[in-house]
Order: sequence, then structure tokens, then C-alpha cells
Amino acid sequence: MRSLVWMTVLLASTACVPLVIGRPFQVDPRAAIKVGYDAKADVVRKMGEPYRRSVDAEGHEAYVYVWADGDGGGQKCIVAFNKNDVAYLVEVAP
Repeated sequence: MRSLVWMTVLLASTACVPLVIGRPFQVDPRAAIKVGYDAKADVVRKMGEPYRRSVDAEGHEAYVYVWADGDGGGQKCIVAFNKNDVAYLVEVAP
């Protein structure tokens, strides 16, 4: 019974902890990443390792960068690459 009480207290105390993911981007992706010029290595050098990598049906890769501060602030950045592994899209959303 005593352990059940402690588990309940522990769950209640952690349920309200804000979720923090990543950290604010070191650069403004819209200004730092040059569409039609920067390759994957350039993007990683400027932005760091992506949170997620995905591939579309045509085999084009996209890097997803995310950060959230747990208080409603944060951003998501998607950088898509063409068949030559050069950035062709940079999208940033709050």
C-alpha cells in the first residue's frame, strides 16, 4: 500500500513537467541555408544533426529540426533535398 502511495505521488509530480525538446536553432535557417547551393553536409554544419530524417516516395530526403521550450515556444524547420542532395526547400514554422 505504501509503495502505491509513493507511485501516485511520483506520477502526479511528473505529469506537470514541461516537455523540452532540442534547443533553439544556432542560426536562422531561412538566412543561413542557401536553396540551390547548400548540400546536406553544409546544412548539418550550419544546423547540427537533424531531429529526424525522412525520405519521400521519389527518394528525396528531408531533414527535420525541432525545438520546444515546454512553455509554448519553439520552432520546426524542414530542409528538403533534390536528387543531387542540394537543398531545394527550407520551411520554418513556429
